[in-house]
Amino acid sequence: MRRLTFWLEDMPVALHDGYFPADLVAGTDIEQPRRIRGGAHAIIEDPGGPIRRHIARSADEISGRMPTPAEARELGLSQGVPVFRILRTVYDTEGRPLEVQDSVAAADRHNFRYEVEMR
Repeated sequence: MRRLTFWLEDMPVALHDGYFPADLVAGTDIEQPRRIRGGAHAIIEDPGGPIRRHIARSADEISGRMPTPAEARELGLSQGVPVFRILRTVYDTEGRPLEVQDSVAAADRHNFRYEVEMR
């Protein structure tokens, strides 16, 4: 599991926990508690690296709720500001899950836009 806080202009905007299959990331920098140049997906997709998988798609589940006291504190939220919970599963080209992302985003600092090809 990797835990990150996303910042924008000195303001925390989202808390993010990324969960990876232990056997997939064993021995890689993904296991280490430090920044990864290009992010974890760069390691996963590196053609010369230990994992060598191609990310193909993700599925999101988004819900709104009030933050926990810890989330409100970490995000510096004013009282009454809700959060979005974004649960994203990232898959490779063979349909295998590579990561589950569990994020909490300040609702007053986010907009979501999705495009869906219908045909």
